[in-house]
Amino acid sequence: MLDAAAIKTISEEARRRAGIAIPQAQTYLVEARLAPVARSEGYDSQADLVRALESSKDDRLWRRVVESLADHETWFFRDPAPLDHFMADILPVLARVKARKAPIRILCAGCGTGQEAWSLAILLEEQKARLGAMDIEIIGTDISRRAIERAQSAAYSQFEVQRGLSIHRLIEHFEPHGQQWVLKDSIKRWVRFERGNLLKPAEALGTFDIIFCRNVLSGMTPDARRHALRMIADLSGPAGYLVLGQGETIAGAGELYRAMSGARSVYARTMETARQAA
Repeated sequence: MLDAAAIKTISEEARRRAGIAIPQAQTYLVEARLAPVARSEGYDSQADLVRALESSKDDRLWRRVVESLADHETWFFRDPAPLDHFMADILPVLARVKARKAPIRILCAGCGTGQEAWSLAILLEEQKARLGAMDIEIIGTDISRRAIERAQSAAYSQFEVQRGLSIHRLIEHFEPHGQQWVLKDSIKRWVRFERGNLLKPAEALGTFDIIFCRNVLSGMTPDARRHALRMIADLSGPAGYLVLGQGETIAGAGELYRAMSGARSVYARTMETARQAA
């Protein structure tokens, strides 16, 4: 069992490094998520792991602990309404704006093990005849190296593919490989993955026409949410869109984006923000 001091140490470092909020009522999650880290790092208990963290300058170990505390839960076609809105309404607008002179760029921030980015790729692959020669890039980022490695592998268990995927899509876009299902190359070509921290600048990624950051901000402290939204705005093109998770809002950073009428959890960058960035 971890004592209150150990929980406080871990929680403060998670907040500092990644803006992760750990409510007092959910401190049990710290123990649960540190257990596999402790085992794989060779410690007998979570308490031994924390003692090693306190006495060591091993930043790699701290990074792994903080990454384990982030919520990476995701599944295919989770809350599909914003995905459908993107395909039916936003993508045609972006296609007209871009006029095929530049690629349409999509960012899945906090992508976890990749299912959201792959869901978008499946939708685009299914509509490729309509898209024609339209150039589209999808980049998925996450703070966790292990989550990114899972996403890059494009290999999922039977349980994972059953969450959100229809039988038709499973057979159409995946191939069985041992105990897992692996996405076909026709889907893989749409997406690449990189590590990224929403609290840190990411200019090297360039700017994006639409950013999906769903079910990520809700796990952050209020200050971290505001900071992350500013980092996201820096990555957003002048006419960029932002899609948040169900129940998430831009509270505290309303000058950056405005809500889209008739589209739940979808926001457009404000003109004032765009002018300041120009």
